[in-house]
Amino acid sequence: MSRSKSRENALKILFQMETKTEMISKETATSFIIEEGKSDAFANEIVEGVCEHITELDLKIKPHLKQWTIDRLNKMDRIVLRMATYEILFMETPDKVAVNEAINIAKTYSDDDAYKFINGVLSEIIKVKE
Repeated sequence: MSRSKSRENALKILFQMETKTEMISKETATSFIIEEGKSDAFANEIVEGVCEHITELDLKIKPHLKQWTIDRLNKMDRIVLRMATYEILFMETPDKVAVNEAINIAKTYSDDDAYKFINGVLSEIIKVKE
C-alpha cells in the first residue's frame, strides 16, 4: 500500500473517531476503513501518534491560525493539520513531502481553497521548527 493511501486511511480513521458523539476506539474506526485481514502500519503509526500527541500538536498549530481557533476549523482541515504536523515534528518524513501530501489530501477531501490555508499554516510550523 502506498504512503499516500495510508495517509488517506489515517485521515478517514481520525475523522471517524472525531465524528462520533462519543469518542470511539481506534480499532472500531479502523474496522470501518481498512479491509478485514489487512493491516496498514503507516496509517496506524499516524493515528496513534496524533492521538498520543494531540494536545502538543494543537499547541504547535494554534499560533499560526490567525484569528481562528482549533475548534472553529473545519473538521477535515483540523485533522489534516494534525496529521501533517505530527509527520513534521515526530516522524522522519521530509517536511516538503508532509506538506505536499497534506495539500493533496485537502484538495481531495476539503473545501476548494483549504489547501492554501493548510499550506500557510504548515509552512509557519516548519519555520518555527528550524
